[in-house]
Amino acid sequence: MNIRSTFFGVLLITASVLLASSGLAQAPPAAGPVVDSYYKLAPGKGDEWLELYRTQHLPILKERQKKGEIVDIIIYRPTLHQGAPPWDYKVTLVWQNFAAFGDSAAQEAIERRLFPDWEKHQQAERRRWEITAHHWDDLMTEVPQD
Repeated sequence: MNIRSTFFGVLLITASVLLASSGLAQAPPAAGPVVDSYYKLAPGKGDEWLELYRTQHLPILKERQKKGEIVDIIIYRPTLHQGAPPWDYKVTLVWQNFAAFGDSAAQEAIERRLFPDWEKHQQAERRRWEITAHHWDDLMTEVPQD
């Protein structure tokens, strides 16, 4: 082994140790699809809708997050809304990848496991959709800043 390859080997090991100890060596998890789901509700039904969402749908999403299929779940309510279309709640889901995003079989399996009283769950979900006046989803793509 010559001095040059020994030098580069030591340099590589030193750089790896320094980067690892500073946290720079760890790349953030690659984010897949981002979906914004908007909900416009019947007047006066916001609290009921949110309670139904938290008890009937959010647990499914959190299970998928535990499995690593969803990276992040954020629920928004507008503080100041200036424009159209109006919405009452927005849920942003950051998915790990498109395979997880499109896996409806996994969703239903989790749903059936979490809600053994299937009819009661379906009734609550129907109610949530009854008080949802309008709903739409936007599939988002991040645009590089540079």
